[in-house]
Amino acid sequence: MIHVLLAALLPSLQTDADVRARFQTLHVKNDREGCAALWREKPSLALPTIERDLDEALELREKAKEPDVAAIRALEERAGWGARIAREALGAPLIADLAFARAGWTERDRKLFRDERAIHARALAWIEKGENRNGLEAAQETVTRALALGDWHGAAMGYETSAIAHQALSAIDDAIVAWSQARVIYRELALANNEYVCLRNVLDMCYAADRTSRGREAADQAIVLARARGDRTAEAEFLVRRAGFEEKLGLRTEAEATRKAAQALKK
Repeated sequence: MIHVLLAALLPSLQTDADVRARFQTLHVKNDREGCAALWREKPSLALPTIERDLDEALELREKAKEPDVAAIRALEERAGWGARIAREALGAPLIADLAFARAGWTERDRKLFRDERAIHARALAWIEKGENRNGLEAAQETVTRALALGDWHGAAMGYETSAIAHQALSAIDDAIVAWSQARVIYRELALANNEYVCLRNVLDMCYAADRTSRGREAADQAIVLARARGDRTAEAEFLVRRAGFEEKLGLRTEAEATRKAAQALKK
């Protein structure tokens, strides 16, 4: 189980070539309404598309002997433009905060960012080897550094890695907290798939630790998220999970009704 969770943290968010091309065209036209519509259509691709511009700007700064300042500023300006629109269209303020934090980094900040990513990689490696306490310390340092830089995406990954280490150390309540912290950040970054992952793990931990009332509420929140996305499969899954908590609470009538609702979604 730990290996599966670690594997999910290794790849970076994937961009979509078509979405990025549409974003670039909309920016050239200064079509804010069109960009808002794009983000609403593909909310989970807003941050990856914006971070792609920021990453390219960072590479231009670091790899060129004489950085193209105009090209760097153009990439950062476009990222900020898209981030502000995402903030309003998706209710995702941390996308804008991340974009403008990164655009304002000094040379020292950029070095600290590279250090942060290296520390996170070490955390993953420690946990993969079963050195969970070392992995936890490195993951927590990742969070501290990421938050200081305004790298909300990095902070969320650090919290996830902390949660995995806590689980491996059987610190279930601490794992619930870390998964929950990651989940809140992912919600504010409009990364619903990542939020699903965190919610599923919160549900697993609550069930294992008999945090039954909390688990039922987490299941309700997961159901709301699935319904908002029109994801009937996930909604049915989370209804079944809620029924499990209701049964633990002795709410047999409610559990039966919840399971019937889940079955209805599968038809």
